[in-house]
Amino acid sequence: MKRTKVLALVLSAAVMLMGAGYAAWSDQVFVTSTVRTGNFNMEVTKATTRTGDEQAKNEVHNWHSYDWTHSASVEHKANEVIVEFNDLYPGGMVQLDMTTVNNGTLPARLKGAKVEFVSGNEELFNLLRAQTSWKADIDGDGDQDDWSHVEDWKTWRELQGALNALVADTTADNLVIEPKGWFSLGDGTEEGCIKLKLDSSAGNEFQNKSVKFKITFDWEQWATNPNDNPYDGENGYGGDGDLQVDAE
Repeated sequence: MKRTKVLALVLSAAVMLMGAGYAAWSDQVFVTSTVRTGNFNMEVTKATTRTGDEQAKNEVHNWHSYDWTHSASVEHKANEVIVEFNDLYPGGMVQLDMTTVNNGTLPARLKGAKVEFVSGNEELFNLLRAQTSWKADIDGDGDQDDWSHVEDWKTWRELQGALNALVADTTADNLVIEPKGWFSLGDGTEEGCIKLKLDSSAGNEFQNKSVKFKITFDWEQWATNPNDNPYDGENGYGGDGDLQVDAE
């Protein structure tokens, strides 16, 4: 009987020492993610020409005191512009206006531009001169954000030289075009342009001659190496719609 009492006391003490126990409710939260890759899509949305047939437009600015030629045609697709100038002569000038829109989902920058002789009179091709300027809607809000004369308007270069100067100018300004933004070859509030003229040294032997050439604009995503921090350094591309160097 004593052993029974002792056992009961031990059990009672053990229960007291255990303390009170409580039940705890719990739940789990799950995160399900879907990842889709972006697309890179720079499209030509507008292309026009300017000749002496539009003298009123040509006189808007004082620097339009050029010897404008006449008769031109242009058509464009998403990534191609076909232009024909019909009466170019020594010292005569024509203009191509072209706007490229970022219709993709990735920021883009101009990597390069090149001109290639296709057919016709190659000597005539070598006598063509050009100058460029640009403007852009950087952040895709529909408004022009900046523009730049690539160089002095008295400077005329061979075609490839003019394109090289254009690319170098946009690179120096860290120009990045956000989705829905646009890049146009021009200045101020006008349409963009590449101005072309036939060098004044062209002789009579170039009458009734023709030449066909192709200009390619090479765009790339703003960060070519995703392991780099593009914000590092003065020349890092921000990809956020901001120019890091003010254009002149």
